[in-house]
Amino acid sequence: MPPRQRRQSPERRDAAIRKHLPKAGEYWTKWPGYLAEGDLCQAGEKAWGAVAQLTKAVATHRGWQHSDHDRLREVIRELAHEYSDHQDTIIRGLTSADVLHGNFYEVFLDRLQTELALEDIVPLVEILWAELPGEYTGGISFDDWVASDDN
Repeated sequence: MPPRQRRQSPERRDAAIRKHLPKAGEYWTKWPGYLAEGDLCQAGEKAWGAVAQLTKAVATHRGWQHSDHDRLREVIRELAHEYSDHQDTIIRGLTSADVLHGNFYEVFLDRLQTELALEDIVPLVEILWAELPGEYTGGISFDDWVASDDN
């Protein structure tokens, strides 16, 4: 079942999407530094934050609610359903993002587990980014957008 609808004017949707994307870029650029410093908790939390912000942007674009963690998971699960050929990749990315977020609070992952979870979320981030229209993405990849001065 698709996520619940959220009523917003097109102008408010646009403003919300444009609010979420810079945060996604900011978080995504920070996790490698934390990982290099050995701060696995912050590395994972920043990666989770990027996934969450991109998911909020996609949900907003589609007019879906995204008010809490459960709604974010619902959005990603719906995308997995829609993209059945990428379902495993999307669900693996969601699971890894959740584990990284949980690690921030409970500190149970070692470096290898953290690195593997981070690898798992890269395809999810790319799929979320591809869900957004070119007016937001500039028609470039997420990595290129993050590396540019436009984010």
